[in-house]
Amino acid sequence: MGKEKGYGALILILAFLVLIYYTWGLVILQNPWFGTAATNWAYGLFPPGIFRDIFVPDWKFLVMLPIWLAVVLIAVIGMWIGWTMVTTPAPEPLEDFDFEEEKKAEAKPAEKKPEVKPPEKKPEVKPPEKAKK
Repeated sequence: MGKEKGYGALILILAFLVLIYYTWGLVILQNPWFGTAATNWAYGLFPPGIFRDIFVPDWKFLVMLPIWLAVVLIAVIGMWIGWTMVTTPAPEPLEDFDFEEEKKAEAKPAEKKPEVKPPEKKPEVKPPEKAKK
């Protein structure tokens, strides 16, 4: 499997896990019909600690997380633009460029180019035939 396909498979799996996690946390646990039963099941399955916090997330956290990620993404893009602007050398100023010469070159009619003759072909020389006995 190529490197790009491996990255694609990793992105696919991570996106699927995020989809399942958000569906569990925002749709199933917050559902008024069976959310309480799902929450009680998760509390009974996992003892207090990190696993319970992961499998029974607070809905506020699930709402704030994508907002925070969007802000971080925008900030990183802004930092990247700033870094590019700081490290890129400045362009040559236009004051040093002579626009008059440019206009004169455009105003001149196109000069005719001399015709180039194709090289002459030399006649082919056949090798002498061997005498038959």
